[in-house]
Amino acid sequence: MTKIDIISGFLGAGKTTFIKKLLEEAIAGEKVVLIENEFGEIGIDGGFLKDSGIEIREMNSGCICCSLVGDFGTSLAEVLTKYKPERIIIEPSGVGKLSDVMKAVVDVSADMDVELNSAVTIVDAAKCKMYMKNFGEFFNNQIENAGTIVLSRTDITDAAKVQKDVDMLREKNGAAVIITTPLSDLSGDQLLEIIGKHDTMLDDLLAEVRAERHHDDEECEGHHHHHDHEECGGHHHHHDHEECGGHHHHH
Repeated sequence: MTKIDIISGFLGAGKTTFIKKLLEEAIAGEKVVLIENEFGEIGIDGGFLKDSGIEIREMNSGCICCSLVGDFGTSLAEVLTKYKPERIIIEPSGVGKLSDVMKAVVDVSADMDVELNSAVTIVDAAKCKMYMKNFGEFFNNQIENAGTIVLSRTDITDAAKVQKDVDMLREKNGAAVIITTPLSDLSGDQLLEIIGKHDTMLDDLLAEVRAERHHDDEECEGHHHHHDHEECGGHHHHHDHEECGGHHHHH
């Protein structure tokens, strides 16, 4: 069984730092594949990954729900067959909806020997309030669907501001574990614990997606998977734009 961990967060939130630390200090002995679905962001340095024996499988950029629903299953099947990893880390694009990524993974898990292990969102403590205000649903979606929220840059952010961030995040997600310890102070064991916490939301999502699969053939609206696949698989940008939320291309 391959575990899948999704590490999401907005551009510059500290996802890369978190993943790098995770790879070096927490899961160094495991066979890991990192799948990046980036949107104009410079990912982890390729040299570092090759030295660690980790392969990057670049996925088509394009709106995240489409590239994930369109070729995500194929990519995942390839990765599983070729590398037989113990763990796959997915770093979605900063503008993707975490719920879309989670659904795509759960969808694939019905046919392959994989399980969605964790959904972690990294939030920049200095920008939390501004992002919540300016990016509304995209930012909030990453907060609402996370099992664990890690506040980054807490060591250089005023303590009162950090507490306000925690309160705001708590309003959006009452169940998530919120970590305010600076990233540099987190040990490998603590990082493992962060991605190892059982997320009850994942159980609910699993049930929801399985129920949805039964309806997929009957309905053909907006975000049902086979429709997304048709509309967005061919990279018609006007379709991507209409079908998948419209905000992806501006970023």
